[in-house]
Amino acid sequence: MSNKLAFHDLYSDVIGQGLCTACGICAGVCPTKVIDMDYSNQEAEPILTGKCKECGICYKVCPGKDIPLKDLDLKFLGQERDFISDEIGIYKGCYKGWAKDKHIQNVSSSGGMVSALLIYAMENDIIDGALLVGWDKEKPYRAKPIIAKTPEDVLNACRWTAEAIPVNELLHDAVMKEKLQRIAVVGMPCHIHGIRKLQASGVPSKIAKSIKFTIGLFCAATYYFEGIKHLIGEFSDVRSLDDIETLDYRGGSAPGALMVTTKDKRIHSVASKHDYTWHFLGPATYKRDRCLMCVDFSAELADISCGDIFQPVIPGRKHVVATITRTEIGEELVKGAAGKGYIEYSDHDPSMISCSGMGWESKKHAGMYRLMERKRHNWPAPDYQYPLGQNVKKRKLTFPK
Repeated sequence: MSNKLAFHDLYSDVIGQGLCTACGICAGVCPTKVIDMDYSNQEAEPILTGKCKECGICYKVCPGKDIPLKDLDLKFLGQERDFISDEIGIYKGCYKGWAKDKHIQNVSSSGGMVSALLIYAMENDIIDGALLVGWDKEKPYRAKPIIAKTPEDVLNACRWTAEAIPVNELLHDAVMKEKLQRIAVVGMPCHIHGIRKLQASGVPSKIAKSIKFTIGLFCAATYYFEGIKHLIGEFSDVRSLDDIETLDYRGGSAPGALMVTTKDKRIHSVASKHDYTWHFLGPATYKRDRCLMCVDFSAELADISCGDIFQPVIPGRKHVVATITRTEIGEELVKGAAGKGYIEYSDHDPSMISCSGMGWESKKHAGMYRLMERKRHNWPAPDYQYPLGQNVKKRKLTFPK
């Protein structure tokens, strides 16, 4: 019997234990391309489509079961932290800002900071392309990972999605097929965990070396698509997903609404973002199980982390993005983009991030406690390497209106 780790080990230890994050990195690093992300059961899940060579790469970079945050903090951010009392991870700067271009602001979910940074990097010869979330042309009500190679690709991408999208599955295609030598990856904390494990291992070397920077998005959870189906079917008069021509999770004015355009050109407003994330999806009704065990809200390993600010921090402006720089390249990108007129930014109080709504609370407190309980009962749970602990933060929690 072989002692090498193979896909069947990944399945038995991670996928079959309910620990897969659906980040897609196993498919994205497989050198023989025999791992695909399968949607036959509605949610993206890795499957083996050919003979596994037992190289062990997929197992080594998977963030489902093992996220060695202490080691990754040291390697990429230069220091350890107090994991229990920590609020937003290790960082260099905490800012608030937005894209200066009005069109970028309008087509983005919350100010266009991420889009503007990517466009700046493309137009100033920093990257050749970026992995992010777009729309499935065959099923326009579903999001999918895409390779953006132009500013137009960035602006046509999905500006926000409630689904778990395996962005990292396109790593191989971007580097080996499209021959992109410098790429950015935009993803949720779990996507960034996988990317950092890949970079730390250095294998596959060509893919690892191609990643120029990462932008992580604040994340309270992603949701099973079944919840989206129920939202559309029970909160609107859209009777079939096949009638949908376009879907937008952040349509209309900030903070946006789930809006659907059907093939008869009618626009249907299903529910406001506040209503569908806080009252329908958000109270764990359709949260993905693995998300309930995650303790990373602000993408703590990314070069730059971005997310909504729900408090009124600038009079008269609703679209403002919290922007945290964690590495030198992250700081350089923000300053470079501002210097060339792509973005505007100013200092932001980091304590406000943990006081804005339930996203931070659901990860750093509820997720932390759930993780402690699962480990106490020896249930399947991810290992974040740092000692776990619970505290009550002295703050005044505010909710978006």
